[in-house]
Amino acid sequence: MKLEVFESKHGTKVVTASNLFAVLNLPIRQYGMLTRRWMRDAYEFADGIRRPQAYRDFAKRPRPGEPIEDFYLTLELAKLIALRSNSKNKLKYARLIDAVAQNGQMNLFQQAA
Repeated sequence: MKLEVFESKHGTKVVTASNLFAVLNLPIRQYGMLTRRWMRDAYEFADGIRRPQAYRDFAKRPRPGEPIEDFYLTLELAKLIALRSNSKNKLKYARLIDAVAQNGQMNLFQQAA
């Protein structure tokens, strides 16, 4: 399975929670529980440690008629979720998401704060 990255009209790049869940090969029975946990957990974002905020880090994906709710996740949140998951492929997808966020450029040398 391939990780799908979407771009909004404003240029924000996002992934869907269902697609991220599928590529990380997490147990399908735990989808609802894990997505709710993803939205409530605290993460270390670039601007500090905080919980994800609606319409800033994620938004509900409208899917009429579908029994499972889905979300659009920013690439930063998706990377943090991937790193915290129990997946065997978490490092691979976290690096892929980071590369997409940097417009395909690998960030090898970060400036020290």
